[in-house]
Amino acid sequence: MKFELNQYTSLISFLLIPLLIFWNPSWLSLMGHQAYWPIFWLLPWALINGPFKSLLIGFLLGFILDTINADLYTQIPGLMICGFWFGKVGSLNYFHSTPLQFGLTAAIGSLICSLIYFFQMVVNLFFNESPVWLFSYGVQNIFAQVLLTGLLAPVFCKWFYFLFSKKNF
Repeated sequence: MKFELNQYTSLISFLLIPLLIFWNPSWLSLMGHQAYWPIFWLLPWALINGPFKSLLIGFLLGFILDTINADLYTQIPGLMICGFWFGKVGSLNYFHSTPLQFGLTAAIGSLICSLIYFFQMVVNLFFNESPVWLFSYGVQNIFAQVLLTGLLAPVFCKWFYFLFSKKNF
């Protein structure tokens, strides 16, 4: 039974990501901003499974999140870039799964995804001639999200890494 349960832990935890985003626990937020939850799942999965599977999973994860969000901007390019990068680092054996590495890598991944998403918004706001104060709110959101992701990643990523690793069989 333990073997069968471990086969589906990736799928079950993958389906919980949109729920975490909508739930947005207030005790895990900073000034109303939440961490970038997809990175917590994508980083350990990519370290174990390699760059090309992670590129595909980044696309699938971004597609699901964009379908739920239903706005003009997409999370697909950022998650695909991060998935490929995380998988490449894992396949080159440069990652030793220490809490500091999980935190820094997740923070950089969150920064990449957030900046790509933010630049899509900036381009749209620039052409619509929106007020400048919206840009400062976006920068504040990015910094809070990167900080929270970097602080919470050692806990969540280490747990997912242990859950996904083949050592559990």
